Amino acid sequence: MYAKLNINYKEYSLDIDPSTPLLWVLRDHLNLVGTKYGCGVAACGACVVHMDGEAVRSCVTKIQRAVGKKIDFP
Repeated sequence: MYAKLNINYKEYSLDIDPSTPLLWVLRDHLNLVGTKYGCGVAACGACVVHMDGEAVRSCVTKIQRAVGKKIDFP
């Protein structure tokens, strides 16, 4: 899947499996390590990012859901 992402007001494009969790796209593919890995099952909140203003846990959010959305995190 070819994905265009808007992260912290910057555009990114990549070819990636649509089932990849957003957390690993941010950290491993884009080297944006501000979002942390915690539990991996959406229980702790260490991986929270804002997607179109809504807080989501990036460890369980698939990249296909993030396409076309505005993603923000510190």
